[in-house]
Amino acid sequence: MHTELATRLAQMETDLRNGTLDRAALFWLTVFADATASADSVRSDHWVEQGLAAAADIPGLDAANLAPRRDLVTRYNLFRFVRLKDDAEFSGASLADLDWQRKYRVSLRPEFAWDLPELRSWAEARWSELGGVDPQFAALEAVLEKYVGGKSAAHPHPQPLSHEGEGSQSQTPAPSPSEGEGWGEGESSQAPDSLPPRSYLLEILHDAQAIFGGWLPRPAVERIAAALAVPQAEVYGVTEFYEMFYTEPVGRKVVRVCQDAPCGVAGADALLAGLCQHLNIQSGETTADGRTTVEAVRCLGLCDRAPAVLVNHARYAPSDPAAPQMLLDGPPVVPKLRVGGLVKLALSNVGIVDPISLEEYRAQGGLAALRKALHGMTPAQVMQDVKDSKLVGRGGAAFSTGLKWQFAADNPKPRYVICNADESEPGAFKDRVLMDGDPFRIVEGLMLACYAVEAERGFIYVRGEHRRGYERFSNAVHCLEEAGWLGDDIQGSGWSLHIEVRRGAGAYVCGEETALMESIEGKRGFPRLRPPFPTTAGLWERPTVINNVETLAKVPSIIMHGPRWYSALGTPESAGTKLFAVSGSVTRPGVYEVPFGVPLRHLIYDMAGGLREGRRVQAILTGGAAGTFLTAEHLDTPLTFEDFKKVGGTVGAGTVMVFDDSVDLRDVLARIGAFFAHESCGKCYPCQMGTQRQAEILRRIAAGDTRETDAATLIELGQVMTDTSICGLGQAASWAIIDAHRRWPALLTQD
Repeated sequence: MHTELATRLAQMETDLRNGTLDRAALFWLTVFADATASADSVRSDHWVEQGLAAAADIPGLDAANLAPRRDLVTRYNLFRFVRLKDDAEFSGASLADLDWQRKYRVSLRPEFAWDLPELRSWAEARWSELGGVDPQFAALEAVLEKYVGGKSAAHPHPQPLSHEGEGSQSQTPAPSPSEGEGWGEGESSQAPDSLPPRSYLLEILHDAQAIFGGWLPRPAVERIAAALAVPQAEVYGVTEFYEMFYTEPVGRKVVRVCQDAPCGVAGADALLAGLCQHLNIQSGETTADGRTTVEAVRCLGLCDRAPAVLVNHARYAPSDPAAPQMLLDGPPVVPKLRVGGLVKLALSNVGIVDPISLEEYRAQGGLAALRKALHGMTPAQVMQDVKDSKLVGRGGAAFSTGLKWQFAADNPKPRYVICNADESEPGAFKDRVLMDGDPFRIVEGLMLACYAVEAERGFIYVRGEHRRGYERFSNAVHCLEEAGWLGDDIQGSGWSLHIEVRRGAGAYVCGEETALMESIEGKRGFPRLRPPFPTTAGLWERPTVINNVETLAKVPSIIMHGPRWYSALGTPESAGTKLFAVSGSVTRPGVYEVPFGVPLRHLIYDMAGGLREGRRVQAILTGGAAGTFLTAEHLDTPLTFEDFKKVGGTVGAGTVMVFDDSVDLRDVLARIGAFFAHESCGKCYPCQMGTQRQAEILRRIAAGDTRETDAATLIELGQVMTDTSICGLGQAASWAIIDAHRRWPALLTQD
């Protein structure tokens, strides 16, 4: 080989190995070598056509990008280009002036022409070693194969995890649909493991983002779209809808600092400001070294540990506003779990059993209810017990659980059941405590629900920020399968059930049941118009039951001990127990389970520890950001649906945010307004524009700039959103603001 050619190829190899030359440049050299196997030159347009055709079979190779081909031509001075139009010759420095829209005859420089066979051998050898599929894209191909390439497994999920595992990836392949079969069509002929490949889109995007260093490059999105046969625009529609997906590079550490009310009271603003000052960046920016991105985000569901921060998936809560550097260099915070209650049913195992051990769960009576149902009860009997228990939904709507099951069971198979674990509202964290501390109980409750409605597939949809909950559920499903409690012919009962665990990706609206179903189907989480309701036409237009985490956690106890035992707890109109997530100005924020009927004072003072010495209750926001306010005069109100209704309170999902007299309620309202403006999906104009305008006014009021018309404007906005929004987000976005004005008329009108 010519000495100069050998020198230039050696430099190219060095550049390839150290990453300063894209491997696509080596690809184009191999294409040139192949194209000139029977001639000493090739036309430039033929070279490109052959390269694009060959690259189609190499995942992750962006042959359409001109830069690597241009680098090959201009940096190593190997080629001579002759323009066909006028025989003008280009070599050396003039190669930088090439117009790639023109046609050229391409050959090696004359002094290298005799070395073409050796160049071909060199290129093939280096391509074999350094080229091929990029390791990241090879990993992406494995993900795609797992979810859409095989049919042997009914549900992909991660392998068992350690106690504090934060970053595992799913391992098991997923099914593909049968050809010619419509989704959700027919009676029970559809195989239980047949799901549309698109339904795995969010799972694939999560795994792909982890592979590519925290973001989704364009070639990766293109490959995912091709594998799922989904238009690229629709995939990008999904990535742009969900906050946790990034299509531009971010830092190796993404630090998300919560900005909602409980964290705001605990010093979130000072924490964010100190962190940005420490890194010399603004919120939303990445450090120059690419190490850290800082984001101000809405509620992280860690309100009992305020102020809360997520660093990638690791929880730093509570964080010290005076020591922001600990978020970058210190270990994750593991505070003492605060749970309690007078009668603990759903919480009975939390803090007692190892949440990743099926054996420990069974030692506390776990799976006894399921065994009883499978071998001693019909599905109709299980359903009737839940009806007779008077259990109502614990996610906020308080609709009869048994009646919902009956509505679904009255419709044709196949049927689905979903556990809604997308708890995302400010002040709400009870479901997080349950899924972290006792996932097997929730899965058992889901299995009983599936048995009652004769469903053969269930889903658990977990909020994207709750990585630990996702892993705990995935481990629980895996352990139950290994033990023969999930899968085909469970415990010889003749009944089969498969459960899949799915991740959200940062969209509060997906807690709304129809938006959640859209997300499971691999789409943007836009709410659907109702009717039809999910029990008639849910996932893939099939009957679907959607229950909250706490709701399902109550079911095993009801089946085991009977409906009368459960309904005897509480009051005639509010049966059973309820989990309350207490946060804000109390000294022991946490999750407390009580029978309905105890006074609010008992919850706040006896269980949650009351307020700091010298402070008094100013306001109690019940039911979450979409709730209503109570005051100190309501502390002796019984915790029931009927009694709260009398005084204007909201039980909702059991969220209780307490604010003492040191808290600026205008700031609290501004944070509520900002939350709903940020989380509005934008599908309907009343919510999209109304929440933005509401947030603007509340932000101005919090800054001390009030106007005479503010209260009237906010009330009118609220009425319009409540009357005309598609889903509960817009309908309830103004409730706390309007209620605050009712309680404290001067709050929105005076400086």
